[in-house]
Amino acid sequence: MTKVERDFMRQVDELILTASPEALLKISEIDKKAQLSGLTFYDVYLQLSEEDRKQILVATSPSKKD
Repeated sequence: MTKVERDFMRQVDELILTASPEALLKISEIDKKAQLSGLTFYDVYLQLSEEDRKQILVATSPSKKD
């Protein structure tokens, strides 16, 4: 495994560990898709569109309240 692959996996792991409940719902959908396809979670996440990844990141980010 290359350093780039390890770094990517570390980033995804951190995303999951810091995810909000809403983001975890989206992440669980990705996990189900991975299980059904026989691919790894990381492979399926990597195949997501940039827009889908942004939605997860937004849901993961702490909301700023006034």
